[in-house]
Amino acid sequence: MKRITGTLQCLAIAAIVIVGGCSGENKTEQTVEQTVVETALAVKGEEIVTVSRELRSSFTGSLEGKKQAVIRAKIAEAVEKILVREGDRVTPSDVLLRLDRTGPTSNYVQAFSVFKNAEKNYSKMKYLFGEGAISESEYDGAATEYEVAKANYEAASQLVDIRSPVSGTVTSIDVAPGEYVMVGQQVATVAATDTLRMKLGVTSADVRHFTVGVPVEIFMETMPNVIGYGRVSMVAGSADPETRAFQVELLIDNSEGRFKPGMFARAEITLAKYRDVITVAHKTMLERSGDRYVFVVNGDRAILRKVITGVEFDAFTQIVAGLKPGDTVITVGQDYLEDSTKINMVRFVNARGEEIEL
Repeated sequence: MKRITGTLQCLAIAAIVIVGGCSGENKTEQTVEQTVVETALAVKGEEIVTVSRELRSSFTGSLEGKKQAVIRAKIAEAVEKILVREGDRVTPSDVLLRLDRTGPTSNYVQAFSVFKNAEKNYSKMKYLFGEGAISESEYDGAATEYEVAKANYEAASQLVDIRSPVSGTVTSIDVAPGEYVMVGQQVATVAATDTLRMKLGVTSADVRHFTVGVPVEIFMETMPNVIGYGRVSMVAGSADPETRAFQVELLIDNSEGRFKPGMFARAEITLAKYRDVITVAHKTMLERSGDRYVFVVNGDRAILRKVITGVEFDAFTQIVAGLKPGDTVITVGQDYLEDSTKINMVRFVNARGEEIEL
């Protein structure tokens, strides 16, 4: 009987130990669960303010001189000498290049010889007429002969000494010394470059934005820090029957000589101006199921908010509903957030545009 009682006591003690051990394990698991802390994600925010923005559109084309002369050979001869280089400034009296004066199609040498003889004879007859040694008809005949010879010589000279017809800049030399040119072949181009011209082909939807006098800005990829200014000078009243595009012509001020004819440029025109609108950068917004959202800051939480968008600007989108001035929108880190995620604002752009590190 004593042995049975002792055995039962031992079993009871063992049960208490087991139960006590299990109870300790539960307390440990509860302690671990209670020590899990929610991590706050680092983000950058920006205070919403109203701004003024312009809706702009771009068109591309090549620049050319307002007055541009394409010069062609009038006789078939070899190029003897080129007297200018591309980029040189020239006047109508400047010879651009010279063809062979002694070539088979040139009568320059003959015309020059006849002119010199006529000039010499005219000088003699003029002296004799002044002395009363010859009649007036003899003097008039010598003068006429001289004038005809002079005109023939100048005509022959213009065929071999090719001059610029306008003042401007040599934009191209299309032949080389020794090259044999044909009648009508292009040999050079000269353009007046103080004012440049740019021709655009625009659609029927865009042509309504162009009226004569509207200002434009000109940009070059090769000169990103240089801006040119011009105005619309002509708008076609009907579309080209082949391209279905409307031709628009721009005149660009180039008095400082920053641009050259032949350059490829981009013209930007302001289509509309907006005042006191709310905009956010394109990358700030998220698209879900066809709707657009942004994350706004509420205390230490990021709240997902649906927005209604309006006009699309270059890098920004107008928000017509869903945001108001004074809201703080998350601009960096939003791709990793869910609604009500805990956040830690590490950088903040205030209403004055100042970026503050927090």
